[in-house]
Amino acid sequence: MSDHGNLSAWIFESARRHGDAQRPALTQGERSVSYASLEDTVAKLAGALRELGLVEGERVAIVMRDTIEAVTSILGVIHCGGVAVPLSELATADDLVEHLVQCEAAMVIVDPEHREVIDSARAGASKLRHVLALGSRGSRSTSEHDLSAQIARAAPIPAVVRAATAPCLMLYSAGPALTAARGIGHSAQTIAAAHDSAGLRFLEMGPADRVLSVARLSTAYGLGVGLLFPLAAGAQVLMFPAQPKSESLYAAIAAFGPTLLFATPSIYGQLVQDAGSRQRPLAGLRAAVAGAESMPDQLIPRIRSVLGTEVTVGYGLTEIFQFALGGRSDDPGIRAAVCGRPLPDVETRLVDEDGRQVGVDEIGTLQLRSPSLAGSLAASLAGSPGASLAGSPGASLAGSPGDHEEVPAGARGLGSDGWFTTGDRFMVDTAGNYSHCGRVDDLFKVGGKWVSPVEVERALTAHEAVWECAVIGAQDEHGLIKPLAFVVPNVGHAGDAGLVAELQEYVKQVLAPYKYPRWIEFVDALPRGPGGKVLRYRLQPRRRRRPAETGQEDT
Repeated sequence: MSDHGNLSAWIFESARRHGDAQRPALTQGERSVSYASLEDTVAKLAGALRELGLVEGERVAIVMRDTIEAVTSILGVIHCGGVAVPLSELATADDLVEHLVQCEAAMVIVDPEHREVIDSARAGASKLRHVLALGSRGSRSTSEHDLSAQIARAAPIPAVVRAATAPCLMLYSAGPALTAARGIGHSAQTIAAAHDSAGLRFLEMGPADRVLSVARLSTAYGLGVGLLFPLAAGAQVLMFPAQPKSESLYAAIAAFGPTLLFATPSIYGQLVQDAGSRQRPLAGLRAAVAGAESMPDQLIPRIRSVLGTEVTVGYGLTEIFQFALGGRSDDPGIRAAVCGRPLPDVETRLVDEDGRQVGVDEIGTLQLRSPSLAGSLAASLAGSPGASLAGSPGASLAGSPGDHEEVPAGARGLGSDGWFTTGDRFMVDTAGNYSHCGRVDDLFKVGGKWVSPVEVERALTAHEAVWECAVIGAQDEHGLIKPLAFVVPNVGHAGDAGLVAELQEYVKQVLAPYKYPRWIEFVDALPRGPGGKVLRYRLQPRRRRRPAETGQEDT
């Protein structure tokens, strides 16, 4: 970690240790930017932000597609001593207002595609002083500026000296309305620890790597393994601004020749489904890395067949900015829903509802400890002012309860013993491999017995007629909770009453009968977040009471 604790400076110092600063750092289409050029532009943007009055610890929101300019903006804010807050390019005006108010953004950097949304959101964000727009056609007021012009006329400044534990990034993760506005802050220290554990020791990134990630920069997954870790390792990163579609992604893979590919299982599913005649190994690709959601049973061998490489699976959290668990598909213990073993420096344990550790092959809630755990969580537990960004009470970072409060075993948050409760349920086998069983708040009881939606989804997707699905609990006409499945049929299969009966009978044969879906709705697609993760909570409004199923009893 750099002596001055500035993440931007540390990244460029780390990259210089891996080779010539004139080698490419970022590529976007026909355009490439060297490490030296990127560092210079970052320092100039920091100078421009300083001229506009940004002070250490203030937040700057970034609402942009995943472009070279977005990278420059994130690092420029950090270089200036500010806190970069990358927000989803798909966010609505209401979402943006919520985020801008919660993080108390002093400035926003935006690209042309999102200028109107920011204009709509601005009235509700009272702390917002300046908007910097890429490709602006002229400022409408003294608070609106052309980003490129500001950079062009600014003098570069040295990286602002900060404590290594000071917040420099704030991230929002997709979730229900009650939790969506809870930002999570990270420092140079926690990100450096995450890079050491995941980037270097698990993924073994180095200057020879060429990284392509379709996970968005507004997520910890995309920002970490898709940008900051490879830059710190001296690798070359391909920017992928478009929403991932198979044709454009295959074209990018062919043109760039990545050694590491990062996506969600859903995106890999699209690639497999649309492979056509492309079922041949992709030269140079050493790993297809999947995170952010569970891996369906049948997908791993199909990815291997189409992409010609092993699949690396991982389970991560925004709170630790990296994978907590990971493994490779050539490990005999890695199978569907298995997320691997703990990464270096990550401690894990599974506990029951009373906080007692559970045994092998028993379901428990995952708790973990890691040097990359967001420092703001620990600061909040200790009652430190560091629990909030720049000492602003309105910007306090969620994720822990009140000072010195003990966290119930099933509740997400940090306990006084330093263990972070994830809210995810797992089982661990005798080899130490962790299998994901769903989120605590996704589980429901049928006839007094617990049902894991992930287990039912896994059973359904093993059927040839199912492309993908999501399962939630819904009430029957008597108010009793039973499984409801939303199914996307596979190509060549019709979503009709016959398939409903076939799938119900199939699940009864492979799982305990009480777990089979009483109702199946066929849909064209499942709701997803910016990174491709299925947002099961968006299906909850469809949990209306349904006719009681008249078939087999719940035994």
